[in-house]
Amino acid sequence: MMAMELARFTVDPRDVAAMLAARPAMLAALRERFSGFESLRLVRLDERTWLDVVIWASRADADAAAATIGDVPECRSAFAFIKEVVSMEHGEILFAGDRAA
Repeated sequence: MMAMELARFTVDPRDVAAMLAARPAMLAALRERFSGFESLRLVRLDERTWLDVVIWASRADADAAAATIGDVPECRSAFAFIKEVVSMEHGEILFAGDRAA
């Protein structure tokens, strides 16, 4: 069953441009290193607060990635701009609807 990871974190507003610039390399590394990686969305909640919405093929894939993601240089570079991890949650996706073309 697919899993969703929700990571709420803060970034100093002065670091936003650099954090955004680091994201494409992080996305490429996630795709390359983790076969269970499905997608990544970055959501701005307010001036300082952000939410990563990551879809994994399974909770086991999410857990396996969590164990080694800090060893991936591109991920470490993107995570360097995080001032505080406010919360980290995981859940199973039971229903998903996509916008039809």
